[in-house]
Amino acid sequence: MKSANLILRVAPVFLLMAFSAVFAQQEALYPARSQAAQYYLGSEDELLIPVNIWGFVLKPGQYMVPNNTDLISLISFAGGPQDNAEISNIRLIRNDPKFGDHVFRINVKKFIETGQRDRMIPVLKPGDTIIVKGNTMNWIKGFLAFFSSLTFLVQIYYLITIAEAQKD
Repeated sequence: MKSANLILRVAPVFLLMAFSAVFAQQEALYPARSQAAQYYLGSEDELLIPVNIWGFVLKPGQYMVPNNTDLISLISFAGGPQDNAEISNIRLIRNDPKFGDHVFRINVKKFIETGQRDRMIPVLKPGDTIIVKGNTMNWIKGFLAFFSSLTFLVQIYYLITIAEAQKD
């Protein structure tokens, strides 16, 4: 009986200590990042920034690129756009501590046609995320692949039904 009372008294204190230790570790793992903490030094003392590129490029992922890298250079680092990429509507998502989150739409196709880089192709900032979506033809190919698989399954079901009917 004494040991049960002791356990009931000690258990809440132990649980409180365990939870506070876990929460303290989580805060240490995810501290608020200052503006300077978003820059890194490369192997040749070159200032690098982390940026993400997702979607229809050959090698999507996170890249550490030199400071003042523009969108075209990042797409090139990622192996270039895939054949079915929609390059006239590339999204850049930027988290600005002063002004909040912004989504910019960039027409890289217009840049390719005119060659004008000014004001059309942005310079990347730390934490930018670039999304290159697929074009309409990509969605049509996906639908046709799904429809083809569905008709194949319907044919198999039909053949099984015929085979079972001939057994009887």
